[in-house]
Amino acid sequence: MSPKLGVLGRGVALCVVVVGGVVGVWLATPPSLPPVVESARVLDRHGALLSERPAPERARGEALAAPPETLARAIIAAEDRRFMSHVGVDPRAIARAALANLRAGEVVQGGSTLTQQLVRTLWTRPPGLRGKLWEAAWAVRLELHLNKSQILSEYLNRVYLGGVAYGVDAAARTLYDKRPEALSVAEAALIAALPRRPGALDPFRDRSQAKAARDRVLTTMLEVGLITAEEHGEALEQPLGLRREPPMGGVWHLVRRLNPAPGALTVTLDARLQKDVEALVRGMVASLREQAVSQAAAIVVDRQSGEVLAYVGSVGFDSPGGQVDGVMAPRSPGSALKPFIYQLGLERGHITLATPLMDLPQTWTTTHGAWTPTNYDERHHGPVLAREALARSLNIPAVRVLEAVGVASLHHRLVELGVTTLDERPDHYGLGLALGDAELRLDELTAAYLALANGGRARPLVFRADDPRPVGVQVGEARAAALILDALDDDSARAGAFGLGSVLEPSFEMAAKTGTSVGWRDNWAFGITGELVIGVWVGNFDGAPMREVSGITGAAPLLRAIAERAQLGLHDQLPRVKGLIPREICPLSGALVGPSCPGARLERFLPGTAPDAVCPWHVEVPLDDSGALAVGCPNTSTRLVVRWPAEAQAWAAEANLPRWPERDNSCVTPEGAATTTSPAIVYPGDGLSFFLEPDRPAEHQAIPLRAAAPSAAKTAIWRVDGVPLPPVGPPFSTRWPLSPGAHTLSLSVDGVEAPTVRVYVGSAAAE
Repeated sequence: MSPKLGVLGRGVALCVVVVGGVVGVWLATPPSLPPVVESARVLDRHGALLSERPAPERARGEALAAPPETLARAIIAAEDRRFMSHVGVDPRAIARAALANLRAGEVVQGGSTLTQQLVRTLWTRPPGLRGKLWEAAWAVRLELHLNKSQILSEYLNRVYLGGVAYGVDAAARTLYDKRPEALSVAEAALIAALPRRPGALDPFRDRSQAKAARDRVLTTMLEVGLITAEEHGEALEQPLGLRREPPMGGVWHLVRRLNPAPGALTVTLDARLQKDVEALVRGMVASLREQAVSQAAAIVVDRQSGEVLAYVGSVGFDSPGGQVDGVMAPRSPGSALKPFIYQLGLERGHITLATPLMDLPQTWTTTHGAWTPTNYDERHHGPVLAREALARSLNIPAVRVLEAVGVASLHHRLVELGVTTLDERPDHYGLGLALGDAELRLDELTAAYLALANGGRARPLVFRADDPRPVGVQVGEARAAALILDALDDDSARAGAFGLGSVLEPSFEMAAKTGTSVGWRDNWAFGITGELVIGVWVGNFDGAPMREVSGITGAAPLLRAIAERAQLGLHDQLPRVKGLIPREICPLSGALVGPSCPGARLERFLPGTAPDAVCPWHVEVPLDDSGALAVGCPNTSTRLVVRWPAEAQAWAAEANLPRWPERDNSCVTPEGAATTTSPAIVYPGDGLSFFLEPDRPAEHQAIPLRAAAPSAAKTAIWRVDGVPLPPVGPPFSTRWPLSPGAHTLSLSVDGVEAPTVRVYVGSAAAE
């Protein structure tokens, strides 16, 4: 041998010895394993466990000290039959997998042992062949320092099993609400089948595939002698038997919202109330299923502290769209913003609760054309006191008040109250904001009602028990807020829309407001009691319309059920304030009650806003037998009539209400009496444009046609584009269902023609 070869050989030998020594030392050194992350346990205000959620993000569960026997047998049969005999690497399994893959022409089988799979779970493997060798070396090292029970426990604690489960404890409780040691053979086999394809075999999504995979594991367990033939037969007959509750309990949405760190987190929820509200939400949606309702959300807040006592984001985790959090999802609020409009009107002196607001047809010019809002009942109610207009949720009066206070003022107030979804300029929303032309969140709107309940003091909702309780910011006048609550709790004031003793009238005081968005897409109901503020939303997360389910028939019954369950009865009365001025007023005019007023009611006012004039509307006048004013004439009797404001006279005539006579018997001409000598079209005005709403039936989209005519006139005929409508008598009004296009309206009264009017109706399809 040459000297050079001898030196080279000795060098190679030395390298082998050094590398072997390093590998030997590495193999002999006990490895440090990453810790199993502690679960995040969510506790209610009394310390009851609500949910567990450890990292990684979707995981939950506890680490096992030892593998449960039944589950260990199932995992070994499914993943590594020779686990108890190999040293981390199984040459026979590798050869068997290589042969199967060669025959199939693709990778259909792997040869990794459970120990190798654990290595991949613990650390990131390098790519390629180097990674395979690295994985094998680490598997051998683990086998040298951990016994089989320890290796199996580490694997079972860390393996991803789909859905929200990392580790078998999480999977057992997610799928069966059991501890792993309590699993049956069939249940253990299903969990053992999941590591290979955790997404595809999710039993909540595809039960048939999951059951087939479970049965294959059971058959393998029989083949390798881990179960008897009798156990095998019994297990095959068992259904999957999955639990029905969401994987994180009913507070799944709140847990995701708070994203708790490992350890214990105490929240403000009350576990018993939470369960009850979840059941009430499910029951209400089930009762409305035939009306195309699939979802609901609810939140219950302590009025004094702002602590959230119950939080339900959907009907259930596995319901249609159930992973959406309805408490945080922006939706159209319908009429739910009206209390804040009226509060601004009170604060700025534009109205009192005794101000008569005209609920009459009115058209506003917008950037999209002329806009003529209508009420839910498709009627107009003439002069209505602000208290009743709010309690009955009339649309046109609310728009009139918003016009007075300004859209920018409402926009600013809502932002002050914590609303974050109004990210456009106020003029983008326009007056339509009064009727829900925006998107708001249930939690933020409930917080706004919380401010209303606490005299205009706004503060954020409290979810965590250790969060500070903010004092809040005063953004509204406390006495104005109290008046709004009083109106929303007035059963007689809302009777005209909802009837006496409606679902909004429980046995305790509750200020309540409902809302329904255009096209029956969203129902809202908010309730304020002496103890609670409750917000409810009902609808469909995909925006599909419900079948004529309004706030009073959808969300309101759920609101009442929750209020009756949650109200403790300690504070049955709404908060009271001092400094309001009481006055007896006329229920029609809102002025001080006069000697001719047929009734009276007590109203309260902010200082400086109480009326000081007696009602001028109700008047006792002499009329003859024909109903003509007969001052100074014989054969007359005194009758009560109403001097309606000029704006309401046509409405009063159409409604055939008692009013100041339109004619006299020539004895005396009454002051201010008007006479008409020729017919005229009073409404609509010439050149107006209307736009059909695509979500409302065409037969529900009609406008009134109003006329002025001589007092002795008998018959009027309206024509649309020359086509006559049915003849009408005094007061010569009718309704015309809108149709797209340009139209000419004409009127003849007793054969005398009135000047024609041209209007335009925009197509629903174009909007």
